[in-house]
Amino acid sequence: MQQVVKIIDGLNKVVGIILAIMLGVMSLLIIAQVISRFFIHFPLTWSEELSRYLMVYIVFLGASLAMRHNKLISIELLPELLTGMKRKVLLCLVFIVSIVFFVILFKQGIDMLSRVKMQSSASLGISMAFPYAAIPIGAVLLTINSIAALLDQFIPKKEDAH
Repeated sequence: MQQVVKIIDGLNKVVGIILAIMLGVMSLLIIAQVISRFFIHFPLTWSEELSRYLMVYIVFLGASLAMRHNKLISIELLPELLTGMKRKVLLCLVFIVSIVFFVILFKQGIDMLSRVKMQSSASLGISMAFPYAAIPIGAVLLTINSIAALLDQFIPKKEDAH
């Protein structure tokens, strides 16, 4: 189990690097758009669309990393009230429900891809399958990270070993 979690964490390092690059590119595109529109008076017609698509990927990739580190927004009242095995069972149940949701999201995302693959984006002229691919990619990463978080519940912590 620990080896699987290490592999997933290695994948997350790569995702984090990709996420940082996307965020940097998106920021530079937005700055270039502002400069070109207001100072040069020659707007970059494609930069807003590409920035929007990068933002969608950033959200899905970032959500998967947040899932891994239990940093997603959640209501902590019940888990905070529980201790020991009851808390662990509740967390496992939450992760299992999340995995089921992400599998459904993946399936629906694949279905959406088949519907939009023939459409082209307005400015870039690319297939809309590329922006919509963020949904199944994000769902896979969210599922993988949910599995890692679930497995963490069964891996003894260092403080538990003493």
